Amino acid sequence: MKEKIVLRTYRPGDPSRVCYFQYKLYEKQYHFNGLYEKEMLGGMAELYDDPEGSQMWVAELDGRIVGDIAVIKRGPDSAQLRWFGVDTDLQGQGLGSRLLETAIRFCRENGYLRLMLGTLDILKPARHLYAKFGFHKVESEFYNLWDESRDMYHEVWHCELC
Repeated sequence: MKEKIVLRTYRPGDPSRVCYFQYKLYEKQYHFNGLYEKEMLGGMAELYDDPEGSQMWVAELDGRIVGDIAVIKRGPDSAQLRWFGVDTDLQGQGLGSRLLETAIRFCRENGYLRLMLGTLDILKPARHLYAKFGFHKVESEFYNLWDESRDMYHEVWHCELC
């Protein structure tokens, strides 16, 4: 199925489609509430703050979003990885690695030396991939705004790209 998936940079309209994809993905998998969507919508505008230094990729299968990832410029030599998601039916088939490879290649091509990201401790498959690609956890704090029924921790991970 991998060969049918098209990976492309975003176009107008995609940021709002990705917000919906991400919200439904995390609602289905982790029962996140609408405050997660609010977070997504607020952050998505950052793509337009520096269109050359930031980028988002959309993975599509038959015109349907099945994955996404973004890089937001945070300084002359640093960026943040954002909005990484893969449809539950496709997890474990290499799409996540393909998205991460694309984002990291973009960072290197743009001269970024450091890449950081925020994640949650309950997102085990994503955390596994982050470690595989050289990220390491540097911070952790209690966070349950998106799901008050469980304890979870927001984590910050860093990766040196040099």
